[in-house]
Amino acid sequence: MKPKCRNHRSRWTLRELRYVEKHYQKDGAASVALKLGRTAAAVRSQASSMGCSKGPRELWTDEEMEILRINYARGDGISSVMQLLPGRSRKTIFHKAITLGISSARNWSEEKCLILVEYYPVLGTKVGKMIGRTAEAVRIKASEMGIKVEGLTLARKWSEEETSLLLKNLDKTPAEIRSLFPDRTPASVSKARLKWKKKC
Repeated sequence: MKPKCRNHRSRWTLRELRYVEKHYQKDGAASVALKLGRTAAAVRSQASSMGCSKGPRELWTDEEMEILRINYARGDGISSVMQLLPGRSRKTIFHKAITLGISSARNWSEEKCLILVEYYPVLGTKVGKMIGRTAEAVRIKASEMGIKVEGLTLARKWSEEETSLLLKNLDKTPAEIRSLFPDRTPASVSKARLKWKKKC
């Protein structure tokens, strides 16, 4: 459990400002934050406004990385994310997101969206491994597109006629197969297709 920052919302005192000025570049934001009972983001912002933030590259805190995993992955604009990460440049944020394997929900190609429609209902967030996305990014995008994992709702049993039609067309593309079953959801067709491809 993270310790509470006792001075998180209080005004900065002269003693604190002097401490930041003296220790920021040498000790870093995390150390100064712990000493003063502030968040690392607040310390970094204050140091920047005081002009004493030009120092060794700062390590990312758990708090900052969580912002990337939630806000950046959700597709919030870079300007919005930068406001939540004072002291972090656009370039630094992009670089850190890449190293953490986090992609913005804004940057989804049509091809990846089609893969999501085809496999998310069956594989869930595991489909992320197929398209190089984190589980959180996949979950967010699937929610935006209204795609759900099969089994969360009551499934209607396939008739013999539907199954026969499916088996005759297994060699066709997923999109072509889905078009044959207008009364079925894409998720239902995808699950049945994968099931019979494994058996055949």
